[in-house]
Amino acid sequence: MDTEAAYVRQLFTEVLSSSDALTCDAVLLSGGLDTSIASETLKRLAGSKLRTGITVTIDPAKNLLAKSHGLFIQEPQDVIYARNIAEKLGLDHHILTPTLDELFFTASGESTLSLCVRVRQTFDGMELRNAVVIAHALKYAKSIGCQRVCTGDGADELFAGYSFMQGMSDGDLQKYTLNMVKTMSFCAVPLAKALGLEVWSPFLDPRVIEYATTRGNSRELKVGLFEGASHGKLVLRMAFPKVVSAGRKKEPIECGCGTTVVPALAELAVSDKEFESEAKEALDKYGIVVRDKERLVYFRTFRRVVLHGKDTNQLQAGSPDACPDCRFRLRDGTSFCSVCGLYPARPIVKD
Repeated sequence: MDTEAAYVRQLFTEVLSSSDALTCDAVLLSGGLDTSIASETLKRLAGSKLRTGITVTIDPAKNLLAKSHGLFIQEPQDVIYARNIAEKLGLDHHILTPTLDELFFTASGESTLSLCVRVRQTFDGMELRNAVVIAHALKYAKSIGCQRVCTGDGADELFAGYSFMQGMSDGDLQKYTLNMVKTMSFCAVPLAKALGLEVWSPFLDPRVIEYATTRGNSRELKVGLFEGASHGKLVLRMAFPKVVSAGRKKEPIECGCGTTVVPALAELAVSDKEFESEAKEALDKYGIVVRDKERLVYFRTFRRVVLHGKDTNQLQAGSPDACPDCRFRLRDGTSFCSVCGLYPARPIVKD
């Protein structure tokens, strides 16, 4: 493992020494392992323009409805790790604390939620709880004059960062990783483009993808013990054991920043009568199933920015490639509907 860790460390040093990396002037600093590696390696390289870190966190004290109903099980953890990274590197650290109302329940005009729904063409909760956080940070980066932003996209998909991947056999993990390369999609790229920004991730560099799908595509290198606990992304932790977040457990964006409470908050914000009436209207008018109140919150915006003026005959009802819930075309190679979040949206064929 020591030899492999040294190889990976050299690989990332080369990737992060590229002009694409050195021109990044900001990082979306979640405080996770991925942005910890990227920012801490990049900052020590000559010629790096990295000066700014941006972290989004939900402050329970500013979200009284959610707090009063006990929806915050713990304080969001991203900001704790992010602050330590920024202090270590001397970054100008901007900690943004929007309210959940601002992010999710105020969607008039081109709000952050409207931007995400329009760009990502979705009303799926899992997508939007994460995308809205990214979009809020990117909008802020734009407002302070940043031009090229570094992210940690791709590390979880390529190096078994997700818990369900860590339980796979070696053979299954290898095949799953290869399929992930074909189907993985990240909201930061199209959102940044819509805002006139550029984003870049070292984990999506072709050299890193090649390593993760060939020489490095084994469970032994991706899953194992680090500092006494079982983790994914093992070879990355071994290659960069001194970064601030080397031993941090993987948390989805929504957990680390605090937007994971939105489904429960939607249950409080939308009455049963509203849900029944609007879900029926969505089914009658568009043939679209809205399964829960959180999706309804997003569907209201989806209806306004995506469906407005659309001929319902354009939806692919009856097509084998159409999602049975929302009737939009499924992406090739996946059983997950990126529009409404239904899974499985088509039969899963096992080898």
